[in-house]
Amino acid sequence: MAWQRTAGRAAGIQTFMTKMADLRTHMKLRYFRLVEALVATRSIRLAADRMGVTPAAISKACLELEGLLGARLFQRQAGILVPNPLCMRLITAGRRIDAELKTLMDDATRLDNSLHGNVRIGFQAPSLQDRIANALVDVQETHPGITLTMEYGTRPHLLAGLEENVFDLLFVDLADLRSRPRLKFRKLGQDQCVVATMEDIYSVPDVLNDWGLFSSQPWVIPVRGMAMRDRFDSVLAARGLDCPERRIEINSPIASERIISRSKGMTLVPVSMLQALGRSGRPGQEFRFLPEMQLEVGVVWARDTRLSAGAQYVRDFIADALSAKAPPA
Repeated sequence: MAWQRTAGRAAGIQTFMTKMADLRTHMKLRYFRLVEALVATRSIRLAADRMGVTPAAISKACLELEGLLGARLFQRQAGILVPNPLCMRLITAGRRIDAELKTLMDDATRLDNSLHGNVRIGFQAPSLQDRIANALVDVQETHPGITLTMEYGTRPHLLAGLEENVFDLLFVDLADLRSRPRLKFRKLGQDQCVVATMEDIYSVPDVLNDWGLFSSQPWVIPVRGMAMRDRFDSVLAARGLDCPERRIEINSPIASERIISRSKGMTLVPVSMLQALGRSGRPGQEFRFLPEMQLEVGVVWARDTRLSAGAQYVRDFIADALSAKAPPA
């Protein structure tokens, strides 16, 4: 591997060591996160992007870790990092250590009958955003020792972060999660999409039936990786239709209304968001929906990662609050 060859030349360190160091003394917790990122991405460059460091830093840390273990963790095949059994054993150990540390934090919080710690939440569910925001404020008022960290991002990025223990919880679209055995989820609601401008609202089937006219208009749509965009792309592809050429792609709802207004563009929007804005279409207008554009949203967590007491509380509090107020399907 590249980091082994380079370091071997520079420092005289062999690429395959034979003696393991005392891990109880020299092991660093950041090594476990490093290996999780490398196994998930199979790439030094992508792992560096995930962790917000340089590829050189990843290479250096890998060399340090392999030196401690006395063995390689990966083989390179066709440019892809392939983890060996020792690497996977290291991941298992890291997850156990993470669970024990969370247990320790839980025990410490019980000393003053209050919850503490940081709960890391990934979010990409526009139809839930206002209700989640209200629930988070309630959580913080009840347990001021809990620090809530929210990150908005594309669904693939958030799911990868959950599997790497970057996040404790996700609020996202639930499509295809049944094929991911490591993840558990609780459905909190469902929604449908329509196409809207600042002045009008259209059913998706009507837009598709007159796609030549609608596709020539400017569009403001989510970037690929957002649930609505991915579903819409699939609907277009199944009908042999092309994505609009005149489009602005965004990865956050922030300032989207201003962009749509200035561009006089069309956009995809969940029905629940329009209802929250007091928009219901023209008098007597009835919308037709596509099953392929139905969004199922919920909370997701890792099955094999023990949540801290704070994360469990946040998950259950928000899920119960949203379920109680969920609009009828």
